[in-house]
Amino acid sequence: MSKNHLKCALIGGLIVFIWGLFSWMVFPWHQTCLKKFTNESDVADTIRDNAPEAGMYVLPNTFAYHDGNTSQRDMARGMEMLEKGPFMFASVRPNGIGKMSMGPFIISLIIQIIGAFIVTWLLMQTKNLPFKKQVGFVTVFGLGVGILGQFPDWNWWGFSYGYILSNIVDLIIGWFLAGFGIAKVLKK
Repeated sequence: MSKNHLKCALIGGLIVFIWGLFSWMVFPWHQTCLKKFTNESDVADTIRDNAPEAGMYVLPNTFAYHDGNTSQRDMARGMEMLEKGPFMFASVRPNGIGKMSMGPFIISLIIQIIGAFIVTWLLMQTKNLPFKKQVGFVTVFGLGVGILGQFPDWNWWGFSYGYILSNIVDLIIGWFLAGFGIAKVLKK
């Protein structure tokens, strides 16, 4: 591992992190993909009453039907709900997320630096790519992360096209921009 590798990881990760902040806070594309319940208070009460601990929840949870305690009637009802709805896959925190702190931002930056470290290592395995091709290489990395990280959620959990596509476009743009920073450092 060289100084350049670490420098690329820091610069690339910082660029993707800043792009993500800009994308979520300035552009409306992410927010327009997130729907609002008709009565948030009622839904919040129902979730609080039925989701006793933080975690991932699925409705109906047909995975839990094989515990030996579920009647055939309840299994049939769950399978019908799976087919006809409603269906939900959600991350639930019944006690909220607390006051906004720097913690999630720092963790996000670290995650992006790790991603930039990986793509820089991959890029360093190629031989003498010109600047534009290095940027293209890093951009394709972003596309790959988007496809492999987002489309399974669309396929299995029904995440909306808009949500998935906005996240993929976000990754492509972020890693395209990071590609410039990484390629510039590598060329020195």
